[in-house]
Amino acid sequence: MSLTRDKKTLAERHLLPLLEKLAPLPRKQFDYLTTRLAFRQLQRGEFLTRAGDVADQVGFVVKGLFRKLHVTASGKPVVRGFGGPGAVVGAYVSLLTGTPSYLSVEALRDSELFLLPWCELNALYERHRCFQTLGRRMTELTLLERETRAHELLTLSASERYARFRDTHKALLPELRDYDIASYLGITPVSLSRLRARKAERGPRS
Repeated sequence: MSLTRDKKTLAERHLLPLLEKLAPLPRKQFDYLTTRLAFRQLQRGEFLTRAGDVADQVGFVVKGLFRKLHVTASGKPVVRGFGGPGAVVGAYVSLLTGTPSYLSVEALRDSELFLLPWCELNALYERHRCFQTLGRRMTELTLLERETRAHELLTLSASERYARFRDTHKALLPELRDYDIASYLGITPVSLSRLRARKAERGPRS
């Protein structure tokens, strides 16, 4: 889907800086990439991918906030991660395997993002080596996120996880609900309140 002139300007302003952090893109290749993109607005509570659906596109967030979550057999949501402006979001296992996703990607705020069909991304790999680098870096960042989260859950205390979360998600904190933060940390909202109370008692440097 071709972008209008306004959407192409938006891509140059918001998407190009994000992609160039991952891989240098010659101008000709970026211009071609924009012709393969769609621009979408999602309202709060809408899903980019819903568990049970087969994912077919990856998103580059321009504005807003997303959460990635699993749902237990009892219907309880378990938050696995977040994605704000500049993030790449998608249900990668489903994208890679073509099977129904066990992960949902939901907008927590009214959001805007560029979407690239997964089949188009794979076709881009054959077009220019810059897209191979881009795809590899996206994969590396996804692996890094998962390894870091597993390490934190397995080795850090709840207090240490909360401190790490505050440092790494500082820009998103004002937008996040307590339930989502607690779910991501693997604790209850009550435990989160206690951690905050202890931090307040110790002072702002703790």
